[in-house]
Amino acid sequence: MLLEIISAMTPDREQVNQWEKAYSPSEWSTRFPTAVDVINYHVKFVTDVSDKNRKELKCELDVEYGNDDSEKFDIYGGDLPEDAPLFVYVHGGYWQMLSKKESAYCAKPLVQKGYRVIVLDYALCPKVTLEDLVKQVQRAGEYILNYAVENHVKHVSFAGHSAGAHLLAAMLDRNFVATVGDEIHLIKHVYLISGVFRLDELRFTKAVNENNLLSLNDKNVANLSPLNGDYRHLLSCGMKFHVYVAENDSAVFKQMSVDMHERLKNAGIATSLHILSDLDHFDIVEKLSESSYTITEEIINNLKS
Repeated sequence: MLLEIISAMTPDREQVNQWEKAYSPSEWSTRFPTAVDVINYHVKFVTDVSDKNRKELKCELDVEYGNDDSEKFDIYGGDLPEDAPLFVYVHGGYWQMLSKKESAYCAKPLVQKGYRVIVLDYALCPKVTLEDLVKQVQRAGEYILNYAVENHVKHVSFAGHSAGAHLLAAMLDRNFVATVGDEIHLIKHVYLISGVFRLDELRFTKAVNENNLLSLNDKNVANLSPLNGDYRHLLSCGMKFHVYVAENDSAVFKQMSVDMHERLKNAGIATSLHILSDLDHFDIVEKLSESSYTITEEIINNLKS
């Protein structure tokens, strides 16, 4: 059943206040005394690990996939064979924060096991609208699949965290599949980690959409919500989805992941759902820097599947 998108009236202040907290992941972590501490730790951690990976791994920086200054990605594992499997990571940050520079923390364990890792950059809102941003990520996906063909790569995986998971789910629409043609079969696995899959509520929050920086309206908020998508066009593509969410994410985030998993399953798509104990919205990806971490191990185990 399609989401009922709120459009007829603005919700009252009490309801908006509930959404403000529900869509503020740092409010739900139990690791630190305050939400600010959570954010500060996360930014420092991912920055430090990413900086270290750029020093220790052979990489190619700022590969252009489009004409805008933001349309670039970094490749880690430059000393691997050209046809090495690709793992593409799309960072979060509510479409308005972070970049590829702070988002290479997942690279080292995967490069060590044979993946060439691509960390994607994209424009941030409000420089562009969220509609424009989805189109930009689709251009990146098309470029990366062309890159895979040119290098005889037969296995490509995509992963996204939070807003990055939204962008991946939105990327894989009917138009994208039609545009890339047979190249879509190169995508074997899609990892959606603590994703944002509905936008009708968060559009009213200052925490995410102050002054409507995402340029949402009654029409596009429905089209941009992956939980409104019909994924039956992916049925013959052969890709498998892996949906993850943290125990210490908010109830709204957990429900979005459950609903996304169910939507994919009902479309006949191979999908699995994992609620990871004792983790929050941030360490669920911070731990991608560890080779023994649950998600990292699954990505490595799926290297040739």
